[in-house]
Amino acid sequence: MKNEIEVIGFDDAPFKKNDKDCILTAVYMRGNKIVDGVYFKKFQKDGLDVTNKIIDVVKGKHYNKIKVIFLSGITFGGFNIADINEIYKRTNIPVVVVIDKYPNYEKIFNAIKKHFLDYNIRIEIIKSQPKPVKLDNIYVQYVGIDLKSIKKILEKTRLKSKFPECLRLAHLIGRGFLYL
Repeated sequence: MKNEIEVIGFDDAPFKKNDKDCILTAVYMRGNKIVDGVYFKKFQKDGLDVTNKIIDVVKGKHYNKIKVIFLSGITFGGFNIADINEIYKRTNIPVVVVIDKYPNYEKIFNAIKKHFLDYNIRIEIIKSQPKPVKLDNIYVQYVGIDLKSIKKILEKTRLKSKFPECLRLAHLIGRGFLYL
């Protein structure tokens, strides 16, 4: 595996309570040092469209080069849930979700039931995803790739953080939208 493996990382920009739309931020990188693209896409806060928006970005300019899609969690813009199985199915590129802590599913499901009429759809999407697995000091959910390969790719895509650099940068760039 080469050091400059091509990866793309997705995070959401912060949003305000009354916002209807959110901004999806994506950073395409080679390894952990070379940024070759930064992308933005609007999606609905608490909607069900983030999966398609991620796929739209992935199938853009660098589609044939991307080896792994990294997501910062599976919920974006509140409870707009990314379906990693669907992303993998429609892109044929491995998907790896990276999170800090193991999710409290009971708390998440209760919040969804309280706030959404279509709670059954959202809960079913979450239940259909692979469960997070501890890997060193993070948790990962993944499809289309094995844990041993993820570990190698993380070694090549991290710089000084426990997260791949593409996710760290997507997060930092997204935070810039706080100042608009």
